[in-house]
Amino acid sequence: FSDIIITRGGDYMSDKTFLTIDELITNIKSKNINLKNENNVRQILEVNNYYFIMGYKFAFKNCDGTYKNNTSFEDIYSLYIFDKMLKLVILDPILEIEQKLKTIYTNNYSSRYGFKIDDILNNNNYDISNNYLSDTLSNLDRQLNDFGIKNKAVMFYRNNHSFIPLWVYMKILSFGMIRDMFYVSKNNDKDYMKKKLTDENVNSSEVANMLRLLVRVRNICCHDDILLSFIDDKLGIKTTKYHNEFNLKKDKNNNIVQGKKDLLAILISIKFFSSKEKFNSLIDNLSNLITKYDEEIGSLNRNQLLSIMHLPEDFEKLKDL
Repeated sequence: FSDIIITRGGDYMSDKTFLTIDELITNIKSKNINLKNENNVRQILEVNNYYFIMGYKFAFKNCDGTYKNNTSFEDIYSLYIFDKMLKLVILDPILEIEQKLKTIYTNNYSSRYGFKIDDILNNNNYDISNNYLSDTLSNLDRQLNDFGIKNKAVMFYRNNHSFIPLWVYMKILSFGMIRDMFYVSKNNDKDYMKKKLTDENVNSSEVANMLRLLVRVRNICCHDDILLSFIDDKLGIKTTKYHNEFNLKKDKNNNIVQGKKDLLAILISIKFFSSKEKFNSLIDNLSNLITKYDEEIGSLNRNQLLSIMHLPEDFEKLKDL
């Protein structure tokens, strides 16, 4: 339990210390949170990080910070489990998009500029007017060196051949790195790759923006952060034709704000890069997951859950748009 660090005696005290499972249970009870079955809670805490679970307490709190009546630890835990399953559902198509981008990038770059290390790091093969080029190539050089020494395929080429080709390096480069390489590519390269990535009518700048969103979501899924209430803290995606098909929240200037930085924005971005079959499977899996939580698992109803997820009630119609 050495990784469990919470505040002794309450959420807001500054004196943090390690708590045993018995102390954690006492701490839970002191917050006016019910335990439906203390033995089950004990078993949960033996294999799940208390800090991670309690990250979902926000859904069960009143505006004044107190917990809603009859809130149980199991309620919070069920939302934690729902989010775990949600991350698996969302991660699957994102990993496919990552591989699609890597393949398209490799084929385009290798055929136009070469595939050896000097070719990959040659700034003349990118948009030299891009302000992020220098930082991107520095990060690229660092990933090639730091990650390459740990990869068997890279080490095999290093030990048995005189060079390591770009398609092998793709095994160690992150999704974020390839997105950045796309972003600093020459305009004609971005236009070519954009047409390979999506059939949608969208410019390469917005493609890069959507990819940036998906990179962040991939990292959230892989590092087990909270996804269901996700709001991007940077620029959101632009309004698409899909946004206009829903009754979405707007600001005082009548501009759409829902679906720009949230889970709906993630779904729309995935739709831009996935096959119809893959995307429809995603929506079906997500719908089934929400229905199961509503009918069998959670204490929140469907509308409450969709509100937390920033999804419209009829989000499933994305399949038919």
